[in-house]
Amino acid sequence: MAFLRLFVSILILLSFVSCTPAEDDYLSVAVAQEPPVLDLMINSSVSGRNIADGNVYERLIVLADGTAVPHLADSFGLSGDGCTLTLKIRNGVFFHDGSKLDAEDAALSMNRWLSSYPNADRAVNGARFIAEGESIVITASSSLALLPVMMASSPQAAVVVPSEYLEGKAVLQLPPGTGPYRIKEWRHGDSIMLESWDQYWGEKPAIKSIRYSFVPDSVTRRLGLESGQFDFIDTVLSDDIPQLYVNEDIALHQGGENGSIVLVFNKNKGISADLSFRRAVSLFLDRDELMKACYGDYGYSLHSDYMDSSSSWRVYDADPYGYEDDEKGRAYLDSSSFNGETVRILTSNLTNLDKIAVSLSSQLEEEGIATEIIILDWAAFIDKRNDPDAWDIYVSATSSTALPLEKIYLTASSPGGFDDPESEALLSAISSATDIDEAIQIWQECQKKLWEYVPVIVPGHYSTVYASSSSLHDIDFSQGFNFRKAWIAEE
Repeated sequence: MAFLRLFVSILILLSFVSCTPAEDDYLSVAVAQEPPVLDLMINSSVSGRNIADGNVYERLIVLADGTAVPHLADSFGLSGDGCTLTLKIRNGVFFHDGSKLDAEDAALSMNRWLSSYPNADRAVNGARFIAEGESIVITASSSLALLPVMMASSPQAAVVVPSEYLEGKAVLQLPPGTGPYRIKEWRHGDSIMLESWDQYWGEKPAIKSIRYSFVPDSVTRRLGLESGQFDFIDTVLSDDIPQLYVNEDIALHQGGENGSIVLVFNKNKGISADLSFRRAVSLFLDRDELMKACYGDYGYSLHSDYMDSSSSWRVYDADPYGYEDDEKGRAYLDSSSFNGETVRILTSNLTNLDKIAVSLSSQLEEEGIATEIIILDWAAFIDKRNDPDAWDIYVSATSSTALPLEKIYLTASSPGGFDDPESEALLSAISSATDIDEAIQIWQECQKKLWEYVPVIVPGHYSTVYASSSSLHDIDFSQGFNFRKAWIAEE
């Protein structure tokens, strides 16, 4: 903690240093993960959003200090009963292919997003947008009070592309966007290059081109930053922080809680479909050891709430299965259908997630539960977790969400399934709440039901550390990271 306090103090002092922008307008970024696709409406990868959300593709509504505000929409508003949402489309916005954004583009894009994102579809009860002149309108059977926030923040991004690219396409292959950057080159397995777009409707970025290199190894990312090969690296691991900390040419950026580790149970098939088994596993775990396996001595906090500590949605009542109690866990295991079968733990080799899987395996083995660890690269992991015959528990990391409704593991179609009627009824009630305060009150009860149902275990929440050249300024870390307002100072 002393290190973190000193680290924050130094960051505050650095923020007052006066710098002059340099003429160099090229930025080299190393990211830990290559996105499987850049179809942001169907893919929720953090790497895809960091590269393309807001840079290449834009939303009608965005978050500003936690509040939904218009972006590609010129304005938006709810009807008196809250069941109709109208968005007026901004005039003078063009796609990268030169075509003009209109209401039909917006309506069809939002309808594809609703069809692709079960959390949003549940929020609108199957309703869809229609184009009316220069606006789009959606009318549902219940309140749409939460829909603007979801459109602004959803991990499957509610971005807008030209309507002609949407017809009959399961996966979009790099359609034009409206953002300040367009995709110049994607060398699969190597990098993505973005270049600024001169016809952008809004404020143009100072940095004219950005190359995102895919560098899974944390040491290689660190060495590249130290040598000047990279200007910015993501996902700095604990082992690399001390060396970077003493380098005056490098700035460290410590965020607050911006995501959680999740152990997701397969509730469709196998031993993890047994509630008593899930409760036993939860009670067997030393959660500090799980998080430490990935993050070292700091960079995480321990609580099993699905929402982050800074969220107004957080529930402070204790999780009845969120602590280590071998005796109670053994009683649940004995009452379950467990009969000595091997528990298959699925994970990826991305940013030390495999180390959490190893710690989980070790702790279960100590309780007499045989395990098998399946470690895949990220793309193969995403594919494998959709096969209910292939695993019993999968280990992953999820990014922060503005709403609990956006948690990927809280829908029936998600890997592992979700079939608790009481929790589902409460989630539906949240979707149709007339305002945020009402929704938060319902979530208080829902979180408690979910802790009883144990669809997942949240052992803790992580705080991502990034590092950059000290000459790079005004990086936006409000949602991941982006460089739309960043600039490089003279040496």
